Amino acid sequence: MSSSSCLRCVSQNHAIQRGPEGEGHTKKEEIFHAKLLALDEPLANGLSGPFPASDGGFPAIEVVNISFNSFDGAHPAFPAAANLTSLDISGNNFSGGINSSALCLGPVEVLRFSGNGFSGEIPSGLSRCKALAELSLDGNDLSGNIPGDLYTLPRLTRLSLQENQLTGNLGNDLGNLSQLVQLDLSYNRFSGSIPDVFGWMKRLECLNLASNRFHGELPASLSSCQMLRVISLRNNSLSGEIAINFKLLQNLNTFDTGTNNLSGTIPSGIALCTELKTLNLARNKLVGEIPENFKDLRSLSYLSLTGNDFKSLSSALQVLQHLPNLTSLVLTRNFRGGEKMPVDGNHGINGFKSMQVLVLANCLLTGVIPPWLQGLESLNVLDISWNKLNGNIPPWLGKLTNLFYIDLSNNSFTGELPMSFTQMRSLISSNGSSEQSPTEDLPLFIKKNSTGKGLQYNQVSSFPPSLILSNNLLVGPIWSSFGHLVKLHVLDLSWNNFSGPIPDELSNMSSLEMLNLGHNNLNGTIPSSLTKLNFLSKFDVSYNNLTGDVPTGGQFSTFTNEDFEGNSALCLLRNSSCSEKAPFVEAAYRKKSKGVLAALGLGTAVGVVSFLFCAYVIVSRIVHSRMQEPNPKAVANAEDSESSNSCLVLLFQNNKEISIEDILKSTNNFDQAYIVGCGGFGLVYKSTLPDGRRVAIKRLSGDYSQIEREFQAEVETLSRAQHDNLVLLQGYCKVGNDRLLIYSYMENGSLDYWLHERADSGMLLDWRKRLWIAQGAARGLAYLHMSCDPHILHRDIKSSNILLDENFEAHLADFGLARLICAYETHVTTDVVGTLGYIPPEYGQSPVATYKGDIYSFGIVLLELLTGRRPVDMCRPKGTRDVVSWVLQMKEEGRETEVFHPSIHHKENESQLIRVLEIACLCVTAAPKSRPTSQQLVAWLDDIAEDSVLEQPEVSGGFNLLA
Repeated sequence: MSSSSCLRCVSQNHAIQRGPEGEGHTKKEEIFHAKLLALDEPLANGLSGPFPASDGGFPAIEVVNISFNSFDGAHPAFPAAANLTSLDISGNNFSGGINSSALCLGPVEVLRFSGNGFSGEIPSGLSRCKALAELSLDGNDLSGNIPGDLYTLPRLTRLSLQENQLTGNLGNDLGNLSQLVQLDLSYNRFSGSIPDVFGWMKRLECLNLASNRFHGELPASLSSCQMLRVISLRNNSLSGEIAINFKLLQNLNTFDTGTNNLSGTIPSGIALCTELKTLNLARNKLVGEIPENFKDLRSLSYLSLTGNDFKSLSSALQVLQHLPNLTSLVLTRNFRGGEKMPVDGNHGINGFKSMQVLVLANCLLTGVIPPWLQGLESLNVLDISWNKLNGNIPPWLGKLTNLFYIDLSNNSFTGELPMSFTQMRSLISSNGSSEQSPTEDLPLFIKKNSTGKGLQYNQVSSFPPSLILSNNLLVGPIWSSFGHLVKLHVLDLSWNNFSGPIPDELSNMSSLEMLNLGHNNLNGTIPSSLTKLNFLSKFDVSYNNLTGDVPTGGQFSTFTNEDFEGNSALCLLRNSSCSEKAPFVEAAYRKKSKGVLAALGLGTAVGVVSFLFCAYVIVSRIVHSRMQEPNPKAVANAEDSESSNSCLVLLFQNNKEISIEDILKSTNNFDQAYIVGCGGFGLVYKSTLPDGRRVAIKRLSGDYSQIEREFQAEVETLSRAQHDNLVLLQGYCKVGNDRLLIYSYMENGSLDYWLHERADSGMLLDWRKRLWIAQGAARGLAYLHMSCDPHILHRDIKSSNILLDENFEAHLADFGLARLICAYETHVTTDVVGTLGYIPPEYGQSPVATYKGDIYSFGIVLLELLTGRRPVDMCRPKGTRDVVSWVLQMKEEGRETEVFHPSIHHKENESQLIRVLEIACLCVTAAPKSRPTSQQLVAWLDDIAEDSVLEQPEVSGGFNLLA
């Protein structure tokens, strides 16, 4: 099909070219005089602005497909479109209400409005579209009830209303839609019981009512829908027994009723669904044993029974081992009646050849690690934490070829750590391990070796490659050969009895993000080579017998005193030698018993089930670069060794003239005492210039000598980005091989500091200020995305890149260090960057940064403001470590008000908190097209603030960052 016969918009003026004659037309009234033909891909992807209208009507239009552009304004009207059969405007930024009056003039069969910002109610009048076969309104902000006349559409086969704010009950009229093949009403606020009218829907293949507020029993008439492939009723309040006749559902592929209040036993009839691949019955009130005939589920790939009250793990494993395609088995928080871990012998367990994920956490099992596990050759993830297992850890466990995540924590294992754990094949080579194929039912996001620089994983789920052995009774040394594990991200050996020195070879674990060796009997010094671990964000050696100096530089500048306390002979080195300083002062701290920790950590029961809810893939490099301390003499003498323009201070926007001598003098030759921050691209120094101005000087890491001209041109362009909610770039300077960027100084530092570092942040950063900060940051982002010329993707939105002035006005920082978007290719840019916890899930599948990626990161910041939590905290129990999974899970359980930080959660502002939480959840939805635009964020946040007549917080004189 020739694209010249289609509607084609070119340039920002929306000029239209019409073929096949190839005649050019720019008059908007002539745009639609050609017959439009649908394409397999959207037209002219990347267009923006209001959609052009015409006064002449569109009598010839049959098919319109302008999906996945950036059009905004009201949805386009098509007067006199008597021949229109298909309208696809999904994936744009249209807003306002939907007007159906002009849509049903002809034989319309398809209406796709998904992924926009439409609000208000679903309009009545759609009943006039007698030929309508597909209605897709998902991913908007629609509210109210489903209009009654929608149930009268005789030919409707697909109805997609998910991810809106729809409410009310589903009436019996739903049964009138007898031709439905797909019905998706998930992620709304429907309530009442599910009407038992499915006996009329003989063609129904997919039913998704997940994440609503339905109660009552499962409708028995579902048994009549013999074509059903998917039933998803997860996260509601359904009760009663699972009373469905599965014998008639021979095509069923997925049955998901997780997180309800279902009771009774598992019906044996489920085993008659021989095509079943996914079965999720987690978090209900089911009892009994796994039915014997479950061995007939030969296609089953994923099974989760977490959080019920099942008995007899031994019989369950004997049944399930016969399932040849079972790849994921999650049985957390069952079998808690004092059962023993089944071993070989009388139990006869020798199956599970395809198993990739096995979770038996928090079952209070006794016994030892069973030998039958060594037959699980495909195993990737093993979690048997929070049990009562004992004995030695068998060496064969470290020899399982594909294993990359082991959690044996909170048991009573003894003996030395097997040397085989230092030789795990999946954790040794960055290029050598075989890639794992993701299963259909458990989304393991893959990052291939060839995808690009800085990507950390080639086989990983939402949990990073980890060895978690904390809270046991292990002894002996920490092997130096751990340094071979270059792909390991988390090593937690805390709360054991390890002894000896910390091996210098640990510095070879180049991907390490968390190293916890606290509460052992280690001695010697902390190897200074550990400063080479550029990605290390959590480090703890507290309560050992360490001596000497704490290393400086690299990530060690970000660790707190608590990470080193409990070592009486350990010294924090600042500007003098350890011998000149007093020994390390231990913080007041009382060691907690293992039993207390167990009580505090029960949240880890969620385990790997969060695979289903978390689309986070940590795929980008963490940008906390290690900087060497500057050589003052080398900097001061730069003028002598370089050309005259090497120390040129290039100033923007008519700033007063300053010299390199002024900069060096104001920072005492970049003395460490003047450092006020360590950003992703270098250290930041505070400077007071001779005229009294205070500026922040970012000293960039990296070598730009080969692209000096391009670099200077780029910063000149960035200096033109002028907005009240941006940190303004005032100047640029090249000193020898150093590049200095001169920014406006922000009196109150970063939002990250106020949320996560200040002990009194809850008192000083109240809800009014937090909402004010969110508004300002949204305005700055909207300017970058929509108003700046050329448009700019930030690509590293995070709380530490939101700086606060003396009035707590938010200013986006570091936007100038993201790649500029080409004026003619403003919809994407490559070379993804980002920071752990803020990276959207789609970046794990394609190295392409987008506007929607920025929106995801902004949503994480909103969650930080609401909860007070960091995006990722590896010290929290599993299931609560990343804030997104935790918040979504709490919402699914109807406990969203429990996620708010106590200091801001008050009755008078709860409605505002809930509304902002809804916005945050829209931002972090896994589907990029369903996320709002930055302009929508501004409008929504301003609307919430206006409801309480919010005024700018009055902060007399501001707060001093260093106070």
